[in-house]
Amino acid sequence: MHNHVLHHVAIFCAGVHGEHRWELYETVRSAAYKVLATHPSSEIQVLTNALCRDDPREELAWRHVVELAIARGVPLVPVVLEASAEENARRVQSPDRIGVALSDPVVLEDMRLRYSIQRPAVAELVVVDVTTLEVEQAVDAIVARLDLMRADLRPATPAHLQMSS
Repeated sequence: MHNHVLHHVAIFCAGVHGEHRWELYETVRSAAYKVLATHPSSEIQVLTNALCRDDPREELAWRHVVELAIARGVPLVPVVLEASAEENARRVQSPDRIGVALSDPVVLEDMRLRYSIQRPAVAELVVVDVTTLEVEQAVDAIVARLDLMRADLRPATPAHLQMSS
């Protein structure tokens, strides 16, 4: 589930800068995660987002993901995709992002200077540099890492809330 699935409802109803956007977003997220928590633990769920460190709203977003995994009693494998600043700026301008996701390379550059991506301090963390990879190659790299750790995966714990420095 891409994070924009949740954001689109809130933005459509309250506006991107609307007074009630974040309140509605949390309501939608809470309802969605409540339902996701009822799915069988054998079901693999993939939740995507780019969460920044030192941002209370984004730290809370990660807490909700960790709590969902704990409630389901399933492993949680955080995956961080890295890309060079140039490639990231090129990709963010993709026509399919305009109006629905960050698409301004100037805003992206400012964010890259001010924030860093959350990196949970857990052995399950997977980091893949996708600067030169096509989507299928990135997926293959992630799956290969998951295959290597599959036997050692244990259910998520509050340790997933700790971040690497």
